[in-house]
Amino acid sequence: MKTEHKLAETLREMMQETPLDEISVVALTKRCHIYRQTFYYHFHDVYDLLTLVYLDERIKNIAYVKTLRDLVIVIYRYYEANTAFVDASLSSAGKDLFQEFIYNNCYTTILKLVNETKDNKRILSNDRKSVARFYALAYAHSIVYYLSVFKNKSLEGLLDSFCFIKDNDLQKAVQNYIEYKGMPKNDRF
Repeated sequence: MKTEHKLAETLREMMQETPLDEISVVALTKRCHIYRQTFYYHFHDVYDLLTLVYLDERIKNIAYVKTLRDLVIVIYRYYEANTAFVDASLSSAGKDLFQEFIYNNCYTTILKLVNETKDNKRILSNDRKSVARFYALAYAHSIVYYLSVFKNKSLEGLLDSFCFIKDNDLQKAVQNYIEYKGMPKNDRF
């Protein structure tokens, strides 16, 4: 196993039992049985290492998501399987890295769903990406907010915070975009 990945795996394990802000490079390298200088050869600090952890992290079954509701469920299942790790990220400066991880997963999945809508070919690729970015930002922020703030987390509670979800939302967003682009510029706003 490469040193970087050994460090990443060890950090992930340590975050199961210790808050991220309390994990030192000394403790991490001691547990990995490597020299501290080796750590600094690869990373600037523990947060730099956490970036690698999230770059390598995968959400199980996200490739099979067919609806926005499914997306929320799959992300919550990831949270359930990794509660201590995620909570340690959320209660530290690593929160932004977790938020970016969730955003990237939402964006990739939502873009796939937008590209599967029946009218997707009627708008440019960059416009489809704009729709996906809008929804991904909203979903990622709402998910991270729920996981950060609510004490008694549950799938039902998270889904309740998305009570406005409808299966045809992305299709409507694409249709609205088509209508918007078809309007004369002076009638758009």
